[in-house]
Amino acid sequence: MGNPQQDVGSGAAQLGLREEDIGTLSSEINAGFAFFLDCVVNLFVLSGILIGAFGFPADFMFNRIIPGAIIGIVVGNLMMIWLAKRTAQQIGNNKLTSIPLGIDLPTVFGMVFFIIGPVFLGKKAELGLGGAAEFAWVIGMASAIWMALIKFILSFFGNLMQREMPQMALVGAMAGIATVWLGAEAVFGIFALPEVGILSLMIMAFALIAGHKLPFNLPGAILAIFAGTVLYYILAFAGTSPDYAINDMPALTPTIPKPTLLGFSAMFGEVTNYLGLIFPFGLLIAASAVNVVAGARVIGDEYDAAKVVKIDSVATAVSAFFGGVVQTTPYFGHATYKRMGATTGYAIGASTVIAVGGLLGVIAFASQLIPSAVLKPILVVVASDIMRLAFSGGDVRHAPALLFAIIPAILNYAYTKINDLYLTVHEVAAHVISADWLASYALLGALSRGYILTSLIWGALMVWIMDGLFRRAGIAALVAALLTIFGVIHSVLPSAGMYLPWAMPDLGGGELLATRLAMGYLIAGLILLSFTLIKKENDENV
Repeated sequence: MGNPQQDVGSGAAQLGLREEDIGTLSSEINAGFAFFLDCVVNLFVLSGILIGAFGFPADFMFNRIIPGAIIGIVVGNLMMIWLAKRTAQQIGNNKLTSIPLGIDLPTVFGMVFFIIGPVFLGKKAELGLGGAAEFAWVIGMASAIWMALIKFILSFFGNLMQREMPQMALVGAMAGIATVWLGAEAVFGIFALPEVGILSLMIMAFALIAGHKLPFNLPGAILAIFAGTVLYYILAFAGTSPDYAINDMPALTPTIPKPTLLGFSAMFGEVTNYLGLIFPFGLLIAASAVNVVAGARVIGDEYDAAKVVKIDSVATAVSAFFGGVVQTTPYFGHATYKRMGATTGYAIGASTVIAVGGLLGVIAFASQLIPSAVLKPILVVVASDIMRLAFSGGDVRHAPALLFAIIPAILNYAYTKINDLYLTVHEVAAHVISADWLASYALLGALSRGYILTSLIWGALMVWIMDGLFRRAGIAALVAALLTIFGVIHSVLPSAGMYLPWAMPDLGGGELLATRLAMGYLIAGLILLSFTLIKKENDENV
């Protein structure tokens, strides 16, 4: 038997491929599979929570909601590929990596727990299982359309935000998301099934985080998923733990996405009750898209932020037109795929597989066969590259701003976990929960809401303080006060909704927290503006 590497090279030569072409193809496959998993994991989370936690009908989920999400992903990525090719021609750089686009995980949690799930449960007794599911589905589509409209309007300010916001603030907000929702949450899921999760993580760490080559240029993500899944079923058949269960073989049911105007016709109905929650999500994802563009610029890919936000808004609207209930978003994995050497082929391949797999029912089939602990390491890979970018993409003098930009995401993650526990035990343990604990719980909740926008403000504010731009810092604090008093950030409502300060709902005294937080920002703004006078006086005395 000959040398395997020589055999590969010989075969490539016969096909007319150069050695660098093989490396490029391997890079596109690795990145494409990683991106595919990133998208699919979020689809699994959406279906898993709605079906598992709320009893949402599975056939409704896989025949209407998931196909709509898939159409949005495919259309959005095709538009991002078009943008990459057009931008490459304009700037003369044919190595641009297209920006990946998928459904937004924080929006999944927000839509499921605060809109679709409660609406479904509230209407089940009145309309029955199917009627309640359809009613909640329509509300979900209308919510997504509102988010698309909000993002489209905000897209006209994308370049302004990209130009004026400090680099460390933009990258820091990305790092916050990477730390908690891509990092901590994924690691928690990995250790839920440590035997298979850690196996998958180590393979991906070797091949994708460290960049070492596997034999025969095997894609690390594919090998990790395959090895972890095989070990899972070996342990399941061996009966090692109840955690390793063998589910009934699911049916492979093809589906065809069906366009619908139900979401558009419901835009001014009951969904308007949720605009206080919908608007911050649209705003935060528009800001998040600008963050992704800023990260791309750090590693050499120049994109127009306004165009990226517009494409994202169109993809969200298209998704809702075909039954989707969650908005799309540009993914922070761009830096990962760029480092892997991918350009646009990875997105073409991933979108094709997602489309074909979704329409043939393979994604629904696989979601019930592949353990989530095996898939979660791909999120850790993406988080690792975002952190790499955060520590190398800005001025080291601004490092303290990175801390301030990360903290809101940590607070959001902590509150989410504590809130899940509190909602489960508060009735039973009400007599042992102290007033001080409840006050801290309310404060943590307020600080956690609107965390992406909070990250941007805190990060920018600290950079401007360090650079002596006290007028800008003061204005940022005053803007934070305004956003706080209306509940855009630091909402005191459990639903994270907005409100009018003169018509605050009765929260048993908790409504005063919004005023106090806004007052704190107001004081900060006035102090920072006064520093402008001190700096001016010092400059005159020099």
